[in-house]
Amino acid sequence: MKQWYKNRKKDHFYLKAKKNDLISRAYYKIEEIDKRFHLITKKNTKVLDIGCCPGGWVQYVFNKSDSHNVVGIDILQIEHNFDKNFVFYKYDLNEYENIRKEFLAKKYFFDLIISDIAPNTSGNQFLDQTNSYNLSLLSVNFINEFLCKGGSFLVKNFQGEDTEKLFKHIKSLFNKCSYVKPEASDKSSKEIYILGLEKK
Repeated sequence: MKQWYKNRKKDHFYLKAKKNDLISRAYYKIEEIDKRFHLITKKNTKVLDIGCCPGGWVQYVFNKSDSHNVVGIDILQIEHNFDKNFVFYKYDLNEYENIRKEFLAKKYFFDLIISDIAPNTSGNQFLDQTNSYNLSLLSVNFINEFLCKGGSFLVKNFQGEDTEKLFKHIKSLFNKCSYVKPEASDKSSKEIYILGLEKK
């Protein structure tokens, strides 16, 4: 399994990211989605990146403009040093109530919530999809209280029997909702992105 992953990640986008000194190939996923759906269109966009390590999506946001403000959450410590407009919180998403209290105290509100979060894969497809669904659902928790009206939400999910249920739940919160599979996603991967636009 480890050797398969080692070979798989050294594809066109992996090599391109390395050549361009990017943190990860995931940079090209958010870049493509943003270009298609215009997620970051104004100055001083406030972004929450859930599962932000190693920082590829944060890097993309700041490359668009260093005037944006990004809050990142991950169970892993982020190693890359971003500028003063980046605030990092080391949390397990299962500690949502603690995160919620801290965010309310800080009076956080976001124009965009993005989540490229994924479980540690086990090789058991059913287990991996179930764990992915649970993480995606934990990301959805932030929409009601912390995403501004009219804001956008993007979350990754490993496709399985719960994906459509997740899609319908997100769809109920937004005026527009769609599945997105960027070119930088491995074609053999089960990952898909659910995008909600214009929060009700």
